[in-house]
Amino acid sequence: MVIGLIALLVGTLSLSLGDTGGNSLASAQAILGSLANTARAQAAVNQTEARIYVYAVRPPSGDSDKYLRLLQVFVASPEGSTTWVPVGTPTYLPKGVYIVPNSVTGLLGTGVTWPTNPAPLSSFTSTVAGPSAGQQPTGTAFNAVSAVYYVQFNSDGSITPATSPYFKLVVATGALSSSSLPAFDRAGAVRGVLIRPSGGISFVNDPYSF
Repeated sequence: MVIGLIALLVGTLSLSLGDTGGNSLASAQAILGSLANTARAQAAVNQTEARIYVYAVRPPSGDSDKYLRLLQVFVASPEGSTTWVPVGTPTYLPKGVYIVPNSVTGLLGTGVTWPTNPAPLSSFTSTVAGPSAGQQPTGTAFNAVSAVYYVQFNSDGSITPATSPYFKLVVATGALSSSSLPAFDRAGAVRGVLIRPSGGISFVNDPYSF
């Protein structure tokens, strides 16, 4: 009987972890928080703008392993420049976890209904041209990348675009579809980071608090 109860508890715990994305989703959320703090600190220390770039070249033209999973901090050199220099090394989100863009159209698994009011979507308004080959060392992960999402920290710690009341960076679990695009497979397996216009951050651990 004792063994049976233990097995039941373990099974219940496993289901619970499955609903929230478990350790991989929590790790992805921690990565977002760390990158946000790094970018803000780099902006303040160097008195320039800093950005978190997200690889946004959509497959099949883009790399499916990098799409919505590869992130890196960049700083403008000098302030106000269009030259963006990478800081540290690029970071991949854990396997099976992706940045949720500003729309999930075409990115949902079969039968998945995405939460609304508010929807757990990142605040990126559109993709922008990525840093060109001349703006960073050859061979880096974002070298000549044609499209990125980003959030920018200014030298005073504020962010651009200053989405009110928060800029949202959202991650969710997904699986690669036959078209090599991520298919978000569980509407409940969502976490994220809220960034205030002033640059301060807080964590969100469920899809209904964005």
